[in-house]
Amino acid sequence: MLVGAVALLLAAACEVTVDPEPTATPSAVAPFVRTNKDWLVAHADPAAAIGQPVELRARVYSVANGADDLVLCAWVDFDNDQLSTVFRVPGATEGVARDDFVWVEGIVTGIAEPADACGDAVQPEVEVTYLTVTDRIGVRPALRVEQVGQALERRGVRVVLERIEFAAEETRIYFTLVNRLEETLLAFATGLVIEIDGTEIPAIIPIGEGIPAPLGRVAPGTTEHGGFQFPPLAPDGPAITVRWRGARVGPAGSEIGDWTWVVDPTGAVAPAG
Repeated sequence: MLVGAVALLLAAACEVTVDPEPTATPSAVAPFVRTNKDWLVAHADPAAAIGQPVELRARVYSVANGADDLVLCAWVDFDNDQLSTVFRVPGATEGVARDDFVWVEGIVTGIAEPADACGDAVQPEVEVTYLTVTDRIGVRPALRVEQVGQALERRGVRVVLERIEFAAEETRIYFTLVNRLEETLLAFATGLVIEIDGTEIPAIIPIGEGIPAPLGRVAPGTTEHGGFQFPPLAPDGPAITVRWRGARVGPAGSEIGDWTWVVDPTGAVAPAG
């Protein structure tokens, strides 16, 4: 009896419990997605980028219709007409035109060699899985909009600073010009600046659809609407002085004087002119 009891104790002591196989599958690491911010790196070495997913915003400069796809040549750095990239849209032959802005998702599938559809430089080729045709505001949406609505009038010319749009990569300022004179108003963007902490920043003429700019020549008795772009500004930063200089009546006319507005992006101080 004693021997049997000892055997049972030894058997219990040697018994090993095996955990069951795990049923949950470890979550996959999300692939690195190339965007406009790091496209310069991929563009410099397109072979290394093959197989990588992308989410890019670009401006189309050439469209070619293939038998069963659409080939788009587009600037990813569309402010400077740089970083040309080939986008192939399978199953589409229309719907995109020159100067359209596009927002695409896809995969880098190869390298477009010189003398291909998009010029004489080696560049990445992306097969598009999702495409949206939009405008400049669509590819650079405003993170915050400051409604100003501040009007200034000099010698029969009324200029309204309508609003300021703060986007991640640029700032847009919109105006309305009303010429109540009997002569043409000359007010070119070269005279438009913003000033922050004593530093002047000139306006940038927008490229592409979405931000119509006043023509610079406002005919007698007419109204012009439009906006200009500037480098990105913090929406909670210091006060912005917007100054439009050099406007004159007719080619030989005298200057009207500056239009000047002071805008506090925080909204703590009402806009003044």
